[in-house]
Amino acid sequence: MKYSHSKAMAVFHKIVKLVKNGVLMIIHIYAKVSKGLKMTKQINTLFAVLMMVLLMIVTRGHDNWLSSMLHLPDFTIPALFIAGVYFRKFWVVFTLILSSVAIDNYAIVHQGVSAHCITPAYSLLPLTYYGIFWISKAISTLVIDDNIVKNAFVIIIATCTQWFAATSSYYFFTTTYSQTGWRDFPAYVAKWSMIEIPTTLSWMAIIIITFTLVPRISPALKLQKSD
Repeated sequence: MKYSHSKAMAVFHKIVKLVKNGVLMIIHIYAKVSKGLKMTKQINTLFAVLMMVLLMIVTRGHDNWLSSMLHLPDFTIPALFIAGVYFRKFWVVFTLILSSVAIDNYAIVHQGVSAHCITPAYSLLPLTYYGIFWISKAISTLVIDDNIVKNAFVIIIATCTQWFAATSSYYFFTTTYSQTGWRDFPAYVAKWSMIEIPTTLSWMAIIIITFTLVPRISPALKLQKSD
């Protein structure tokens, strides 16, 4: 989904408002469930994956009522960063990638969303998603600490690289490419990179702030890396 420059700040503020209003409720529910079930690491992981998939449905769902109301950017890449840092299990990344494909296909088949993005280049998208998961091993944690500069650098480079790989492969199959080749590609990149990349980085900023502050409210909710 494309976002105009005029909506960039509005999107960021909506994310902040959503997190502000929702995080305490999530903490309350999570704490009650954790206390009642004495949650194991496996249950913690399942809960986290469920929350990430739900956020993907809300933000990647194209035409559901909540995404239409909030207009939040896609949560897929942030989910993969979280999985790559804290839940380094193949089934986790497989679930997230499969969910992204399933959401897209549901939107096309059942919601009438245009399938113009489904080209041979779409097969590369899951590979770029796995690349985000893989490179996340270089990120020590998603909180504000002594490694924040290094971690932020990895996040920015990985996000830009994934976007460029996905966008260039998609562009190769557009009518614009068939008519002008790569001549107009720099202008295309200049236009959409300044719109789409910051939305993902906005999500990551919110995640880092949230993961830094939430453990101070409830230390039991501090995320630990899986073995």
